[in-house]
Amino acid sequence: MNRMQRMMHRDRLGDEVRFDPAQHQLELGVRGRAARRIRTHVRQMSPVVVRAPRWSHPAAFLEELALDLAVGLPGVGCRTVDLRPLKGRKPNEAWQFTLHAFSQIGRQEWSKKAPTMVVDRGGFRYALQALLEEAHRSARHDVALLAHGAEHLPVEIIEDLNDAWLAYRAAHPEGVRCTVLLTISSGAGDIVIGDSTTIDLVDLGVSESVARIGLVDGLSGADVANVARFTGGIPGLVDAVGAQARLKGSLPEDDDSLLYSLGPLVDEIRGAVDIVQMDGAMAERLDMLMDGRAQPLQVDTDTGLRMAGLIRPVRAHGQPHVTLRAPAIAALLS
Repeated sequence: MNRMQRMMHRDRLGDEVRFDPAQHQLELGVRGRAARRIRTHVRQMSPVVVRAPRWSHPAAFLEELALDLAVGLPGVGCRTVDLRPLKGRKPNEAWQFTLHAFSQIGRQEWSKKAPTMVVDRGGFRYALQALLEEAHRSARHDVALLAHGAEHLPVEIIEDLNDAWLAYRAAHPEGVRCTVLLTISSGAGDIVIGDSTTIDLVDLGVSESVARIGLVDGLSGADVANVARFTGGIPGLVDAVGAQARLKGSLPEDDDSLLYSLGPLVDEIRGAVDIVQMDGAMAERLDMLMDGRAQPLQVDTDTGLRMAGLIRPVRAHGQPHVTLRAPAIAALLS
């Protein structure tokens, strides 16, 4: 059951329920822990920046997050928006797109009415702050804008958004009722909005991946867990395997079949590998990580490998460590 289903289930059972039997699984979910941390900051009306590695499906994550924020307590009304269409746009087009997104905060339905036209950065900042004030004043509860693809926002808009939000917060020492969450690709640089908190969108844990793939007739939970480990918990890979399992009623039995079940993602991963292997140092580093063991971070090479979506940071004592993101990546190179 997802989070909303569990809440509805508890409501139907009444006050006799004291413990959610699925709670131990929730505590094992690494992506679930990251989601709870993000929800906490949003409910506190603190801006959040989420770094999302490749193939992590940030759009789907934000939709789930918006639902969780709406049904939880205290409730937060959210709008989700894709900022990728801003790539390559002229400044005036980017201004209007951003203003239109912020004009939807707190509305029950999407409005087609265009916001006031602006012709310079000063006008954009003024209009943006006015929209934040309108949402603060008119919304029936706290509200948030959840946007993914923020790496496509021009630097000037990020600066103006920061200035507008700081001015809005300064105007309400009693507390703000509107905040923003931006997701960016890992390695795309840093974004700061006010006192924003930056959180990494981690891959799924084994239990989360198994739940997302679902049970398959004729296979034990251990079989499904083995397939989940092969994907490394990368949401794009997990969803691709799950879709094939539901379509065919079975799971692939060997590495080659598993890779084939990933569909177009295999070509994307292979393309990422081919690009990094054009650099001798990164190619050698990737070869060192093929056995799946964690290695101390090497900034010069690991930054590029992480941007490519091939490695991930891991917890370790002492200096930071990284590891190959999924056995599926090693299988492509074997």
